[in-house]
Amino acid sequence: MLIETRQTLQSALRWVNRQRSLVSVVRAARQVLPGDSDFGDPMSTVGTSPARVIGRRAGALNEGRLSLLAELSLAGLQVADWIGEDLRGFSSSDELAILFTDVGGYSEWALQAGDEASLEMLRNVDALITTAVEAHEGQVVKRLGDGTMAIFPSSPPAVHAAFDSMEEVDLLSFEDFKPSLHAGVHVGRPLRIGDDFIGVDVNIAARLCEAAPTDEVLISSDVRERISSDGLEAEPTDASLRGVPSTLAIYRAVRPSPAADDATFTDRGR
Repeated sequence: MLIETRQTLQSALRWVNRQRSLVSVVRAARQVLPGDSDFGDPMSTVGTSPARVIGRRAGALNEGRLSLLAELSLAGLQVADWIGEDLRGFSSSDELAILFTDVGGYSEWALQAGDEASLEMLRNVDALITTAVEAHEGQVVKRLGDGTMAIFPSSPPAVHAAFDSMEEVDLLSFEDFKPSLHAGVHVGRPLRIGDDFIGVDVNIAARLCEAAPTDEVLISSDVRERISSDGLEAEPTDASLRGVPSTLAIYRAVRPSPAADDATFTDRGR
């Protein structure tokens, strides 16, 4: 009797699990639930958090199938990942400042220096950039060879972190190579996918960094508006960017003087 009941229950669950109408209802509900409504694909589940790991497996099981149980699981994991996102301090709905840095002349030098020397240099540079980013309440999102992407809750800390990184990296020396940075900062609402951020605003920040001369920080007009209240200044520049809106105004951030830094620190300590 127990075996028959179990078999009947399993058959009923399999039938429910295959009902397309119910699957469609759950998928529609996921559109209004908080978090990424496409949670479960490879891009959205990169990382080692429990929700991401289980989400990758549920997404793989659901690939190409109409499974009610898998969709219900993904709905719960979607919300769990959204909660974890807020706990990490940066919500996908927040306005964020995006910083890109890059080591000038690295590729040419690395060809001559070899892998071991270039890796040692990257480790030292990355440690200094990460320290500067975290000191200004930022978070490193990813490392792209000799480049780094970081996000901040507002624009002034991002610009300060860029300048602090440059000052520290300028003190390094590796045989005949002295690394130096160039950087770009833009502000907007990038899309969070898994542990990464993508979108037009990210592309603009990357292009600003690409166009910046060594030891300079290029910023967008949106960033310029937001840093003026923090005592940071910017100058117009004739730099041109590819792949960004033609109406985007570009500025060169002016490095704060040591006296200004001391005054800012004193004001904050009051």
